Amino acid sequence: MKILIADDEYFARKAVMQMAADWNPEAELLEAEDGTEALELIKRHNPNIILTDIRMPGMDGMELSKYVYDNQISSAVIIISGFDDFHYAQEAIRYRVDNYLLKPVDRSELYPQLDKLNEKCIAAEKQQLNGLIEAALFEENNTGIAAKLSASLNIDEHNDCSRTIVLWLEPKLHAAAAGELRSLLSQRFKYAALLSDRQHPHLLAIWLCGQEIDLQYDSIRVLCDTVNKQLEQNCEMTVSIAYSGTSSLQKGGQNIHESYKAAKLASLQAVLSGSKKTINSSSILSDYLYDAAFLTDWAQTFQRKLTNLQEDEAVAMLYAWPAQSTEKQFSAYMQQDWFAKAVHIMNTIIGHTNQEVEASFIEQHSLFDYFTAEAHIRQLETWTKGICGLLKKKEAKTELIENIKTDVELHYASRITLEELAKNKYFVDPSYLSRQFKRKSGVSFTSYLLSVRMEKAKKLLENGEARSISEAAERVGFNDDSYFIQMYKKYFGDTPGKMIQVK
Repeated sequence: MKILIADDEYFARKAVMQMAADWNPEAELLEAEDGTEALELIKRHNPNIILTDIRMPGMDGMELSKYVYDNQISSAVIIISGFDDFHYAQEAIRYRVDNYLLKPVDRSELYPQLDKLNEKCIAAEKQQLNGLIEAALFEENNTGIAAKLSASLNIDEHNDCSRTIVLWLEPKLHAAAAGELRSLLSQRFKYAALLSDRQHPHLLAIWLCGQEIDLQYDSIRVLCDTVNKQLEQNCEMTVSIAYSGTSSLQKGGQNIHESYKAAKLASLQAVLSGSKKTINSSSILSDYLYDAAFLTDWAQTFQRKLTNLQEDEAVAMLYAWPAQSTEKQFSAYMQQDWFAKAVHIMNTIIGHTNQEVEASFIEQHSLFDYFTAEAHIRQLETWTKGICGLLKKKEAKTELIENIKTDVELHYASRITLEELAKNKYFVDPSYLSRQFKRKSGVSFTSYLLSVRMEKAKKLLENGEARSISEAAERVGFNDDSYFIQMYKKYFGDTPGKMIQVK
């Protein structure tokens, strides 16, 4: 606690300094004879509390208060004056001065104000410290923040250690878990912070700083087990287990963000493995398996099931995965890749079908987005069924186009239009059917109908089944001979008369 007393009256200043020293013998006291000197002390020392007289040479107390206000300095300000003037009180309110005391200052009036401001300063410092810890834990590229935190906590980089724990539990249990932990941690560690993850509310981060012996893995495991037992006893819930993961031990206060990511992954490993024991991040690579060949085989089989519209078998593969991963002790790394690969397969299928069926790609997710292992399996099931529905729509549209082509083959000699087929036979919007036909066939319906008629006419002429151009034109649906000849030449490059001459 730093307290600045500014007063040009020597004895008045010394009297207030003595009162402040009696109030808190450990407080660092600063004194200034005028406002100018006080301003320099504020810039150099950033005091928690400023006690200033109003009338001083150089810069008076109100100007000093205005400087503090305008520059958003966190110092609390108490104005001391020998003048009972309402004008000064109004000015003090404008600059958010914390209080206004008359000379001579009395202990009974000063001490309650100092007590109140002290509590306010402690709360502000704690909030600032928690903000540093939160930034150090959750933000990338935070070297400067971690260094500032180490300085704020006076962490010895050689003798002090830190470790991060992540509890995976219902968000509604965070307060209960934090309460249990605070009573366990308050006397044991140099500093302990408990924060909910910014993106995943079911994760409770615990950052501990203290002596190495208190932060050993066995001690942390016992700590987590104790919290779990208390939660099971005190919380009226069917499931109150908190899956827990911890980072490796860190020297000092560096690498806090990396430590948090490691503990977070370890907690995910505990959830996926169904482990009630605290998992150390260092054991994920050594104790759990990443089988790339198994993952590739699974993905190929899953894709084949989807493309073959074997929906039930594809869903069964999803629900069989947790048991397989537990039996084979798959790592969290592999399981996250498995989830991503399943989504990638679905998006690949969407990409291949969205020319025939409109569909949106699936956004990739992290397994941390799901509170339970069952939740992300259910999500994959929903997406799988959606993909199969998409493929069925594509298949139905393919059959529709093939049916239209069959209609053309049967009725090309008659008057046939896509609009009539859409309205009277297939009961769909003509423009929609036109778009679908072109997407699937690569040509418009009119061009396709013309190609069928021209090929039929050519065969009639080649085989001698039509004795004249007029007969060939009529038999393939043309009423105008000249128009038929024009279209024939445009399609084949020669007139139909050459075909008859050859014959």
